[in-house]
Amino acid sequence: MRQNNLMKRSGTLKTLLMAPLLALAAMAQAGDADAGKALYATCAACHGQAGEGIAAMNAPALAGQSQAYIARQLYNFRNGVRGGSGDMLGMQMVPMAKMLADDAAVENVAAYIATFPVAKPAATVEGDPVAGNKSYQSYCGACHGSNGQGNDALNAPRLVGLGDAYLIRQYQNFSKGIRGNHPDDKFGKQMKAMSNVLNDQQLKDVAAYLNSKSE
Repeated sequence: MRQNNLMKRSGTLKTLLMAPLLALAAMAQAGDADAGKALYATCAACHGQAGEGIAAMNAPALAGQSQAYIARQLYNFRNGVRGGSGDMLGMQMVPMAKMLADDAAVENVAAYIATFPVAKPAATVEGDPVAGNKSYQSYCGACHGSNGQGNDALNAPRLVGLGDAYLIRQYQNFSKGIRGNHPDDKFGKQMKAMSNVLNDQQLKDVAAYLNSKSE
């Protein structure tokens, strides 16, 4: 009897662990990158033709992010989960996300963005990448990957390629409660809980480390 109960619990746990992966797989099949290419034309004005980001416009790089993450953030902007009070730059994304007519459009443009190769952004923040590596592995690597490559199974986005200024701004947004406070932002809440572990210098060092990575 005890063995049967353990087997049942093991099966239940496996199902729970596999559910997010199955959902992500379904989402990945939903988008049409070819259809998304035309939709991306509006995005390119700020984020660059190949999703490389435009620092002068405070627009992060999108290249290298998964379809699942891009789609989730677009839904968040459309539904008021991101871009609320205090997030002046995020507010600019809200009307742009709402220009996508429906869920199919969101998935299509996300699928197209997911085809972009990662570009290495220019460094804009001074920090110590060696010290940053140590802090990153201690606090960030378990979710975002040892090389900052992200982990869709944990709903953790890629950090390499985003750009140091954007990384610092978003970390501070989480720390200040500008991001991750909405009741529907369950993954943002996880990041908000981690947003006070780094001091200002450690944050710069981590950003410098991630910016030094080529992949």
